Amino acid sequence: MEPVGIRKWILGLLVDIAFDDTELARVCNNDAARRARFGPEAAATLHRRLGQMAAAAHLADLRHLAAARLRPGPPGDHFARLISVGVHGDLLVHPRDAPPALDRDGMLDEHSVRALIITAITISR
Repeated sequence: MEPVGIRKWILGLLVDIAFDDTELARVCNNDAARRARFGPEAAATLHRRLGQMAAAAHLADLRHLAAARLRPGPPGDHFARLISVGVHGDLLVHPRDAPPALDRDGMLDEHSVRALIITAITISR
C-alpha cells in the first residue's frame, strides 16, 4: 500500500520541484509576482498545479489528474513533459536525474521520476 497524506509527507516521498533559473523560481513561488506576470486567473491555476505536482509521489501520478494533461514535450526532447495549466498554457518539465530512468521500451519511466526541473512556462493572458 502506497503512503498518502501526512504519512507521505513524513516519509519524504513527494516530488521535488526545482526551477531552471532564479527568475522563474521567483515568479512561481511568489503570489504577487505570479499575479503580476500572468494575471489573477492564470496565477491561481499555476499555483494549484504546482501544489498538485509537489503532492505527487512521482511524475506518473499526474496522469491521474485530468486537468494536468501530462503529455510528451517538444519533438526531439524525449525526456521533456508538458503539464497543462488549463486554458492558460503549459509547464515544460524535465527529470532532474541525469540520465533519467528508462523503461524497457527506452521511454522515460515516469514512475521513477521523483524530482523535476521546470524549464519554461508558456502562459498567455
